[in-house]
Amino acid sequence: MQDFQHQLQQLLANRKSPEARAFYLSVLSYVERRTQSLWRQRYRDLLSQTDLEEAVADVGMRLMTGALARFRGNTPGELYAYVRTITDRSLGRIVRKRLREREILNQVSADQASDLLGSVPSPDRDAEIQAECPLAQRDKDYLLRLMEAGSKAEYARRHDQSRAAVTRMVQRIQSRIDALAHDQRVAVDVWMHQQAREILEQQVGAAQA
Repeated sequence: MQDFQHQLQQLLANRKSPEARAFYLSVLSYVERRTQSLWRQRYRDLLSQTDLEEAVADVGMRLMTGALARFRGNTPGELYAYVRTITDRSLGRIVRKRLREREILNQVSADQASDLLGSVPSPDRDAEIQAECPLAQRDKDYLLRLMEAGSKAEYARRHDQSRAAVTRMVQRIQSRIDALAHDQRVAVDVWMHQQAREILEQQVGAAQA
């Protein structure tokens, strides 16, 4: 079946041809079907559609930038098994990343809750302390919308932005927070917890209405 390997190399050498375009679309369609199948079977509660798009794009980039050229099989079946392996590994990397993020988020939430419980006035003192957040209004508004969305992926979907753009914005805000004095960073932390609690209470109330 050396003819198949020869045909593949011909396609790779002339990527702009109609035959190459049809071949790439067929392979990417397979990658998308495989990704959706794995998501339905295993990862429905963990990955978003944005994550799946990221996986498909990652596999497509790998195939286009060398993975197909390195394939040494001699049948279509071997090729699709090869592509399936790359797809599974790419999705697996994203899954592990999401699990690490979830673990870190849970740990940070637990640590922050413990810290806050030590500084919040006892119930008999009653009055709620409202933190004065030192961030610029545009940063506060952005963080509020992000908390209301619940995740960067959901925010990106709601506001028709790429997830990368949302991540960059969050990183810029985090840099501005890191540059604040210690007491101001504490004020930001308290403000965010208060806002998150209020948003959660509103969402729960709306769900029960």
